[in-house]
Amino acid sequence: EDFFRSTLVQTLFYGLFSAWVLWHEKQPDGGKFDLWRDTRRMNIPVISELFNQFSDGTYLPLSVEQILEWTADALNRVDRATFFATFNKGAAVQYFYEPFLEAFDPDLRRQLGVWYTPPEVVEYMVARVDAALKYDLGIADGLADPNVYVLDPCCGTGAYLIAVLRHIYAALQARDGDALAAQAVQQAMRERVFGFEILPAPFVVAHLQIGILLNRLHAPLAAGQRAGVYLTNALTGWEPPREPKTMLLFPELQKERDAADAVKRGRPILVILGNPPYSGFAGVAIEEERTL
Repeated sequence: EDFFRSTLVQTLFYGLFSAWVLWHEKQPDGGKFDLWRDTRRMNIPVISELFNQFSDGTYLPLSVEQILEWTADALNRVDRATFFATFNKGAAVQYFYEPFLEAFDPDLRRQLGVWYTPPEVVEYMVARVDAALKYDLGIADGLADPNVYVLDPCCGTGAYLIAVLRHIYAALQARDGDALAAQAVQQAMRERVFGFEILPAPFVVAHLQIGILLNRLHAPLAAGQRAGVYLTNALTGWEPPREPKTMLLFPELQKERDAADAVKRGRPILVILGNPPYSGFAGVAIEEERTL
C-alpha cells in the first residue's frame, strides 16, 4: 500500500511538473499554464489518461483535484525566465529526481538504490558501446544502424537513452543533414530504443527529456505517438504467464504493462546498457524476481 500510494503521488505530481516544463518549451514568453488542458497534451498515455479521468470525476473519492490545482497555481507564480535559466544548465533536469525522492520518500530511495550516474560516465559508456558495435560486431553505423535494438532496463530519468539519441543524431547529421537525422532519431525512439522504469517520477522525467530533445531537433512526436519508455518491472514479464495476469487497479497502468510485455517478448534486443540499481527491494519481490 505504501509503494502504491507513493507511486500514485509521484505519477500525478511529476506528470504535472513535466506538463508545465513542456508547456514552457512551446510558450516561453507568456500565457498561463492550464492544469487540465496542458496535462492532456503530453504524449505519455498513462499520464494523460490519468489526468483526463481525474478531470471528469472518475477518481473523485481520492480528493486530490484541489491539491493539483494549488500546485498548478504555484507553478504559474514561478519566475520562469529565472527558473529555466538555472534549471536547464547542463543536464540538470535529468538528475532532478534524486533530490526530489530524497525529500519526498528517502526510505524508498534507499530501498530501490536511486543514485544518478555522472554524465561523463554515461557519455563514455554509450561511446564504448557504439565502438563495440562497429569494431567488434562489424556494424558500420553502430547505434545509428536501424537494426540495432537498444534497451536500458532501469532507465531512471533517461540519461542513457538521451545520450544514445544524441549519438545517433551526430552520426547521421553529417551524412544525411539535420532534418533526416532528426526524423531518424524520432523513429528510433519509437521503434528500437527502449527504456523500462519501475518508478513513475523518473519514468515521466525520461519522457520529458525525450520530448524536449525531439522538440529541439524539430521532430516532435505526433498525436498518438509515444517514446519507447515503459512503466514496468524490468525483472518480470519476459515469458508468457502460466497463470492469468493480475488485474491492476488503474487500467492505464495495465495498458503500460502490456505494452512493455510486447517489447520484452517481441523485440530482438541487441544492446543492453545503463546503470541498474544495486539494492534489492523486498517490498515488491515475487518468485520470478527472486530467481533472477
